[in-house]
Amino acid sequence: MGPVELSYTLTEDDVLDGFLAHRRRARRPWLLPVLIVAALDGILHGLVASGGFRSISAGDITAFAAVALGATGLGLLLFRLLVAARWPYRWQARLIMSGNPGLSEPIRAVVDDVGLRLTSASRSETAAWSQYPQVVETERSFVLCASERPGAVVLVLPKRGLPAAGDPSPLRTLLETHCHRPARR
Repeated sequence: MGPVELSYTLTEDDVLDGFLAHRRRARRPWLLPVLIVAALDGILHGLVASGGFRSISAGDITAFAAVALGATGLGLLLFRLLVAARWPYRWQARLIMSGNPGLSEPIRAVVDDVGLRLTSASRSETAAWSQYPQVVETERSFVLCASERPGAVVLVLPKRGLPAAGDPSPLRTLLETHCHRPARR
């Protein structure tokens, strides 16, 4: 299989796409137990505040349900704002692009059976396939991941950088062949 050449200039949206692709694949085994413990803690505090399981009137049940629904809604809102939001990633992408002017230079990437070679006006780097054991394909790009851990290195190869034909299948085949552990879908 011959080499695949890409020519592109990274944008904030490309970096954001890489962050979001990596985030979708990152495992968060701690998240579900934390949410369960928070829900049980809320129920326990509600029972203690209402006097336990002794005779509970319909008004107490209604008040408890309102408080539980309000706490659940607040918890889901905080979860959405802090964990599932895109704004922190967009902010990070903006900081990375503004702090590294070399990323805004035109890049020529060559992907072949040996690895990846990236060249621009100010840098040249080579990466072996062992450095990026996972790949995630998005609608806009291929994202190579060093691991599933938060903060892992990601390399974004935008599909718009492919030659005029724009067919991503040769690049997809190379990546699937050499990335030993494809990221979970």
